[in-house]
Amino acid sequence: MNQSTAPLLDALRAFVERGQAPFYSPGHKGGRSLDPWLRTHIAELDLNNLPDLDTLHCPEGPIADAERLIAQAWGTGQSFIMVQGSTGGNIAVALSALRPGEPVLVQRNAHKSVLAGLVQSGARPVWLEPQWDNRFGVAHGLSVAVVEQALRDTGATALWLLHPTYYGTTADIVALAALCRSHRARLLVDGAHSPHFGFHDELPPAAERSGAAATVQSVHKILSGLSQAAVVHIDPAQLDPATVRRALQLVQTTSPHFAIMASIDTARREMACTGTELLSATLRRARTAAARIAAIPGLRVLGPSDATGPGSGFCHLDETKLLVGTGGLAVDARDVLTRLNRVHGVQPELSGPGHLLCITTIANTDHDMDRLVDGLTETAAYFGSRTDEGVDAGLVADLLALRADQVLTPREAFFAVDEAVPLTGATGRVSAEAITPYPPGIPLVMPGERLTAEAVDLLRALATAGTPISASDPSLQHVLVVR
Repeated sequence: MNQSTAPLLDALRAFVERGQAPFYSPGHKGGRSLDPWLRTHIAELDLNNLPDLDTLHCPEGPIADAERLIAQAWGTGQSFIMVQGSTGGNIAVALSALRPGEPVLVQRNAHKSVLAGLVQSGARPVWLEPQWDNRFGVAHGLSVAVVEQALRDTGATALWLLHPTYYGTTADIVALAALCRSHRARLLVDGAHSPHFGFHDELPPAAERSGAAATVQSVHKILSGLSQAAVVHIDPAQLDPATVRRALQLVQTTSPHFAIMASIDTARREMACTGTELLSATLRRARTAAARIAAIPGLRVLGPSDATGPGSGFCHLDETKLLVGTGGLAVDARDVLTRLNRVHGVQPELSGPGHLLCITTIANTDHDMDRLVDGLTETAAYFGSRTDEGVDAGLVADLLALRADQVLTPREAFFAVDEAVPLTGATGRVSAEAITPYPPGIPLVMPGERLTAEAVDLLRALATAGTPISASDPSLQHVLVVR
């Protein structure tokens, strides 16, 4: 290999110099909304824990002041700066709030960092199925009825949920918080995509102001934070701050990047001082674009009218997220994304079976929106429409109906000796891995669960149908099981 090359740098440079319309995270969209001085001096801010600058693990100076301002701005009891994203925050919350063997209700479509927290804490999950949306091929949140029944049946001491989902939909967080209080259970929230909720009254209710014991948020996904910028908010009456700080010391680097921490500080200032105004403009742009996209033949956009009401798994919608249904086009959503990117210079966050997700933030412009709408208009016309609109619900419905025995905790399964066996011979074995079909992006099998004959048959059917599978062997010729 040629050591004079820098392939990663070259790829980054080529991507940046294409000048694409950005509908992906981070929220600053190439630095547009970053503090100008911070943007100019990022390299100079790559510093160590010097006396003038404070120390993240035991802050007493400017970092401590920044954390107090964060708590005040978000309206929480105490907040902590994170430099390893919401992943590190979720693991720290697990180590702070859960104990080995303790039952905890967990939303099945939780981020894999929640599974990492369960592995590290040793807690025993009780998996709860979210509400499925066949129109767009996505999963929403948990209904109050599902959670209430599980609390009665299990006596769980905590509920860990996603608020919002990747796609901007939320369950009835206020009702779920009240339900947790009545059962003396802590509400733990992966709110990675919610750092803006508390700064505008037309966005969904903020978990950190609704009774959550802990809320983890990615400042970089939506606001003007650099990648890995995140915060953890806690209610000190429910979760001991010293315990949280100790957990953070276990998972965070001792060499944090000061530019990341400073970007959290400046993003907080931006939201506290001008957040409502900036988010109003963002909502206006997103709503206008949504109406224009919905008028394009073959496309639809998830809107507030699609919500299924109080107490359901889809109670509110973050309208800054544009979930575009492509089921009416005679082509897979992946091909739509590819054409948007290569022909129109428009880059969505992701494509899934039957949908595209575009993340809009305070840093997007009217010109970005015009490029998105124009690109979708041409792309839809290029591929044409079809009459059989909708994501096939057959196998997905079967998947969501399955229930498996949790033989081992995720931690026990993670540390167990494993082996790869043919899927056809895996019935009755205990899985050592998560196996996740897309759609719906919800694990059919979790580590520590027994592979039933029904699960094996369904996995074979999904593989035969060409459904993408996230597993150690995506072809599902073999699966990892506990030896």
